[in-house]
Amino acid sequence: MRSLLVLAVIAALAPPAGAVPPTCDTLPNPIYLQVGDTQLNLMKQLGRKLRDNTAKPITLVFTTSGSCTNINGFYTQTALTTNFQYIPSVAEDPNWQPSSPTLACAPPTGGVVPDIGNSALFIASCTNEPAVPGFVQFANGPVQAYVLAVPKASPAIAITFEEAYFVFGFGPTILAQMMGAIDPWTDENELYIRTITKSTLLTWAANVYGTDPAKWHGHMLDGSPMVVSGLQNSVNPTAAIGILGAEVYDANRATLTELAFRAQGQYAAYFADSTSTSRDKKNVRDGHYTVWSPTVWMNKVDPSTHVATKPDAQYVIDMIAGKTVTPAPNFDANVIVAKVGLVPDCAMRVQRSFDGGPLSLYKPTESCTCKFDSIVDASSCSTCDATTPCASGVCRAGYCEEF
Repeated sequence: MRSLLVLAVIAALAPPAGAVPPTCDTLPNPIYLQVGDTQLNLMKQLGRKLRDNTAKPITLVFTTSGSCTNINGFYTQTALTTNFQYIPSVAEDPNWQPSSPTLACAPPTGGVVPDIGNSALFIASCTNEPAVPGFVQFANGPVQAYVLAVPKASPAIAITFEEAYFVFGFGPTILAQMMGAIDPWTDENELYIRTITKSTLLTWAANVYGTDPAKWHGHMLDGSPMVVSGLQNSVNPTAAIGILGAEVYDANRATLTELAFRAQGQYAAYFADSTSTSRDKKNVRDGHYTVWSPTVWMNKVDPSTHVATKPDAQYVIDMIAGKTVTPAPNFDANVIVAKVGLVPDCAMRVQRSFDGGPLSLYKPTESCTCKFDSIVDASSCSTCDATTPCASGVCRAGYCEEF
C-alpha cells in the first residue's frame, strides 16, 4: 500500500506526459523555499496571490521535506537539484484552484540553494543539527496545530494521552499480549504516522509522555498526503488512526474525523477548534488544546549587519509572520494564513518555549483576535471605522480589538 501511495503523490505532482517543465529561473522573480509538507496549502494559496501581486509579483518556487531535513539543508546551504513546484498566475491558468495540482519547474544547472527554509516545530526538537551559522535569521510564523484523525467510518470520537502512548508506543500487537487491546485501535497495520524528521511525528511524540519518535509504531510515511490516503483507503477503517497537521486535516474533513485529545493533567478532551465543526482554533489559542508548535522561517542575512541578503525573501517571511510589508500587497496575507488553518501570533493567548513544554499566558504586541474570528468563523466584537470609534479597545482592521 505504501508504494502505491508514493506513486499516487508523484503522479499528482508530475507535468503532463511529454511536457518539459520550464527552468525555475525563467519564472517571474522566483523565491526558492524548502518547507514542511504541512505548509503545502499555505504555499498554494499564498503562491497564487503573490504571482498576481501588483506591487511586487513573486513566484514561490518550493519543495517539501521534513522539518529537520529543511533545517539541516539550510544550515549547510545544500543545493537542491530535483524539480520544484510553483503555482500558475491567473493569466497562465484562470481555472486553477488550491485543490489543483502544482506545476513543476526545473532548477538551474547545478541546483539551487533555497532562499527560505521552514520548520513546523521548534528548532531545538531537531537535535542532530550542526551549530547555527551566523548568516541564518529566524522568524516565528503562525502556529501549527497537529491532530489525530480517523476515517469517517470509525466510531472513535476522543483519545487520551495514555491511550495514544500505549497504542503508538507499544503497538496493538504487543498491547494485546501485555494488557489487552485498546479499542478500537487493535490493528497494527492501521496506524499511519510520519518519519522521524517530520514535525508531525516529533510534535506528537513530544506531547505524549515525551516518547521517542523512532520507537513509534505504524506505517512511517514520508508525506501527509500518504497518511490521508492510508486513512481514506483503509481496509479496516474502524481501527485506523493517523497523525496530521491540522491544516491538512481541515482540507480533508469530508472523509476524516478529528479525535478530541485529553492531554496529561486535563480532565476533558478537546478539539483544536471550539467544536468539531468549527475552524476557529480557539482551543489552540487559549491553551485547552496542547498539541501545537510555531512555524519557524529562516532566511540569509549578512552576519555583520543582519540585513537580508535577498530582500524579497524577507518580504515573503514578514508577510507570513503577519508583519507590515512595503510595498503593500493587493491582498491580505493574514486572511490566507487563517483560512489554511494556521494561527497568527497576534491571535494567540498562550505560549511555550519547547515542543510539549508547559503553556503560559501570552499577550502579543497587538491583538488580532476579532479579525481572526471574523475570517474563520464570526466575530462578536464591535465594528469600527473613522466615523465610528470604539467604546473600548483599539480600532484595528475594522474591529474593536482589546489592545
